[in-house]
Amino acid sequence: MNRLRGLVRQLRRHVTVLVIPHTDLPLWRARFSLNFLVFAGLLWTGGTVLAGFIIGRHADYMITKADNQVMRAKMLYLATEVERSRSLLEMARATDRQMRVLLGMRDRRAIVEAEDAVGGPGMGDRTNLARLLSDNPARAPQAEIRRSLEALRLESQKRVASFQEIAWHITNERSLYRATPNIWPTAGRITSYFGYRFSPMSSGEVDADEFHPGVDIANEADTPIFATADGTVRHAGWHGGYGRLVLIEHGWGFSTAYGHTSKVLVKIGERVQRGRLIAYMGTTGRSTGNHLHYEVLRHGRPTNPLPYLKRPLADEPLN
Repeated sequence: MNRLRGLVRQLRRHVTVLVIPHTDLPLWRARFSLNFLVFAGLLWTGGTVLAGFIIGRHADYMITKADNQVMRAKMLYLATEVERSRSLLEMARATDRQMRVLLGMRDRRAIVEAEDAVGGPGMGDRTNLARLLSDNPARAPQAEIRRSLEALRLESQKRVASFQEIAWHITNERSLYRATPNIWPTAGRITSYFGYRFSPMSSGEVDADEFHPGVDIANEADTPIFATADGTVRHAGWHGGYGRLVLIEHGWGFSTAYGHTSKVLVKIGERVQRGRLIAYMGTTGRSTGNHLHYEVLRHGRPTNPLPYLKRPLADEPLN
C-alpha cells in the first residue's frame, strides 16, 4: 500500500523540458507531469502497434490481390491453350477420318463401341473456360478444368493411337505392294499358259497331258529377265527340269520362280528389288527352245501368273 502511494506521488511530479537553440531564437521551455508523459508514451506505443497492424493487413491484402491477378492471368492463359488444343484435336480427328476413308480403313468410332466406355465433352456441351475465369478465379470451376484436361489427354491418346495404326497400315500396304509381283518378268510372247496342257515332250496323245504351274514367255536367247517384286533369293542354280532356276521369296506368302535361264546373275541370300536384272533367257533343263518359265506361288502353291502381269517393264524403273 505504501509503495502504491509512493508511486502515485512520483507520477505527480513534474518534468521541465528546455530547448536551447543555436540561433537567436528564444529559449523554449515546457513543463509536463510524469502522468502525462506516461500516458503519451502508452498512446504512442499503442498507435504504433495499431498502425503496424493496419499496414500489415493492407500489405497482405495487396499481396493477395496481386497473387489473384497473377493466378487469374495464368488461368486465362490455360483456358485459352485448352481451347486451342481442343481445336487442333478436332482438326486431327477430321484428318484421321479423311485418311481412313482414303485408305479404306475401319473407322475407329466403330472400334470404340466394342471397347470399354469412355467419356468427354462434345462439341455441343463444351464450355468457354476463358469466359468463366474472367471474373474471379476463386469461383473458377476446378472440376470443369480437370474434366477438360482429362478429356484432352484421352483424346490425344486416341489420336496418337489412331495415327500409329494408320502409319502401320500404310507401312503394311507399302510392304504388300513391294512384295506383290505386278510387272512382266521379261519381254516376249506367251507360248504356254497356266493349267493343264498337252506335254510338249510327248507325241500329243490325250493321256499325255500335264499340269503347267506357270506361263512360258518366249523370246531370243539371252533376253534379260527381271525380278517382279522385292524379295530375297532362295535358290540360284540348277534344279532338275527347271534347268538354271532363280527362286525369290517376297514375303506376304508370295514367291516367284524363273526357269530355263541361260545365266543367273544373283546369289542365294541376296536382296533384290522389283525390276532388278537377275538372269538371261535360255533353254536349259526340260525345254524345247529359248523361253522363260515363270511361276507365281502363294503360300507355296502355284497360282495363275496372268493376273499379276499387269505392268510392262517400261513402267517400272530398273534398279
